[in-house]
Amino acid sequence: MTELTPKYTISVVAQMVGLHEQSLRMYERKGLIQPQRSDGNIRLFSDADVERVRSIKRLVDDLGVNLAGAEVILHMREQMDLMRQELEQLQRLGRQLLKEDS
Repeated sequence: MTELTPKYTISVVAQMVGLHEQSLRMYERKGLIQPQRSDGNIRLFSDADVERVRSIKRLVDDLGVNLAGAEVILHMREQMDLMRQELEQLQRLGRQLLKEDS
């Protein structure tokens, strides 16, 4: 599981993922990423944020998806993850109910 604690500044993340800081700012303006802000209004990225940026970069660079398409794909992934979690909960509940009936 990825860490949600913000700990990286924009310059560190840009270096980690091989993007320019302006690209990260643009991703934020377009709503693709939402880094937290420090008291001094400095963008702080968590490990999960960094992974999201890497996903966007892969979609754009490797698959040729534009940013609007990347946004749709990321949203669909999030929805699929939620549905998968709900399905797993229902399966656990179903198994529990079957055990109780036995």
